[in-house]
Amino acid sequence: MKVIAIMNEKGGVGKTATATSLSYLLAKRGKKVCLIDFDGQGHSSIIFGVKNKNQLKITVSTLLRKIMEEEELPKLEDYMIKTECGVDLIPSNSQLFALERNLCNVDFREMILSKYVDTIKDKYDYILIDCMSQMGTPMINAMMCADSLIIPTQAELLSAEGLSELLKHYQMIQKNSNHRLKIEGVLITMESSHTIVANQVNVLIGQIFGEKIPIFKTHIPRSIKVAEAVLYQQTICEYQPKNIAAIAYEQFVEELLKKIEVGQEGEGEVRNIG
Repeated sequence: MKVIAIMNEKGGVGKTATATSLSYLLAKRGKKVCLIDFDGQGHSSIIFGVKNKNQLKITVSTLLRKIMEEEELPKLEDYMIKTECGVDLIPSNSQLFALERNLCNVDFREMILSKYVDTIKDKYDYILIDCMSQMGTPMINAMMCADSLIIPTQAELLSAEGLSELLKHYQMIQKNSNHRLKIEGVLITMESSHTIVANQVNVLIGQIFGEKIPIFKTHIPRSIKVAEAVLYQQTICEYQPKNIAAIAYEQFVEELLKKIEVGQEGEGEVRNIG
């Protein structure tokens, strides 16, 4: 079982499109997948069919509050949303925006999400976390919980600059707390390959971060159909499988799975040597 957090401190970089597309494509490959919508905007919930998210009785916010108050969690079938594409969804809504405040006086507040994930992790091959944008205790919770991170970013100068701050937080947590945490890679999204700026930023990201963190070879091209798919509560891979972005996400998942497989083989060799 692997927990992967999809995060970036900057919004509008294709984070939710990546989280939902990755979830859908992993489930399509027969993997048992749970997606935790860990953003108060609830965009992942909307894409996977939740129509009235603010009327939900149980969301990720409810579950974390019960963990904080040491209350018994509801039965999984009472809150887990089974989507048509095979992804299990833990939904979110605006109540999650109060999480930072609610965690203020909680002991070991950085571990609340980890405590919840421990209750479901034996049921899945992958648990994906679609994180909120701003850095704070909730994002630290996601880093403490995750085995690895995927960092979507646009091929724009401001997005590239924002990566350096996220890298600092990652290095601090990986060094001092969650030693197993690693970065799977930076995923360049919404790319317009014909623009001079995009090409310059691609070079810049490689120069600044190439040796520190890996960059996926697959880039996700910009397509208006990605936003259009949301109107039909679908990922781009469901809505138009032959769209350029959908094809790119298929290639990205193949690249990711090969990367994970190689990593697992390496860990096995280390254990065998030991």
